[in-house]
Amino acid sequence: MTKLPRAVTQLFAATAAAALLAACSATPDGPAGQSSESGGDLVSLVDASAKTPITDVKASLGEPAAPASDTKLCYITRTLSNEFWGFERDGFEAEAKRLGVNYQTFDVTDESSITEQLDKAKSAANQGCTALLASPISATGLDTVFSDALAQNVPVVVLNDAKGNIPGSVYVGPDALTIGETAADYIASKLPEGGKVAMIEGDPGSSNALNRGEGFKNGLAKHANLELVASQTAKWDQTRAQEIATAMLTANPDIKAFYSQNDGMAFGVAAAIAAKNLTGKVVLVGTDGIPQAKKEIQAGNMTATVSEQPVTEGASGVNAALWLMDGKEVPGWIDVPAFIIDSENVGEYPTGMP
Repeated sequence: MTKLPRAVTQLFAATAAAALLAACSATPDGPAGQSSESGGDLVSLVDASAKTPITDVKASLGEPAAPASDTKLCYITRTLSNEFWGFERDGFEAEAKRLGVNYQTFDVTDESSITEQLDKAKSAANQGCTALLASPISATGLDTVFSDALAQNVPVVVLNDAKGNIPGSVYVGPDALTIGETAADYIASKLPEGGKVAMIEGDPGSSNALNRGEGFKNGLAKHANLELVASQTAKWDQTRAQEIATAMLTANPDIKAFYSQNDGMAFGVAAAIAAKNLTGKVVLVGTDGIPQAKKEIQAGNMTATVSEQPVTEGASGVNAALWLMDGKEVPGWIDVPAFIIDSENVGEYPTGMP
């Protein structure tokens, strides 16, 4: 066999490398054939250090561009038996319909269905989704799916809970630390002379529960006359919350306020307070702002709730995904802040959720 001159060999190698590079550049890298040229490098489009209010983001980026006909947004949510997640889904689906985008929602059985949610996320990733939106039960539970999606240039948007650390992902929602701190500050405003307070926690595996609890304790630290005498998980369960609150009031009959990390558990606490003939005498602050909570505030059974904006979050998640698909730069955290609803402003929110 004749040995080719070294220069010729180098020429062939260079030509082959150039051909391979050209082939790779022309290969679609998204489920619907979306190329990195058209979609941009998602990691570089997301400013992980930026936390920007949703109103400012919308003012800057405007209405999302009309999506391609094969665009499909998939939302992996939690259990729809919790009406809060139903409102989050409603915001997502209504905005997708308004913009003429194909969509699909995947929900799970209950708040602890971490494995089921991962399976649903894997299923969504294999069904031609051009963007994944999710409300993870666990902060890291869907990370493998998110990483795989981003590697294929598929946007990842986390709605409301479990803000993660995957480069290129976008979080749309409130600051759970601020939610807890807001509850503490509100209780302080209602108890100028101070007193004993208690907290009913959500599931210990939930990012929302952990951060709301930490924020509440941080808030109490600013008010030396407030003393946290009891804090226990009820795992988002109303009946369990009632039992725990009853035991807390029995052990500490002079408790002046309760903070419940969601409204469902707050209803259980309200029942425990009523059974002790303390309705209206013990401050009770919930979280989420679901419609029933507002009815309980109007009836005098709850003092307040730190209300979130799930419909706005769901719609904003759709916008974020489409902005990224259009190659626009998006902040890593699109802040949709929570706010207090009490007897003074509850009449402004007669139905649904913002």
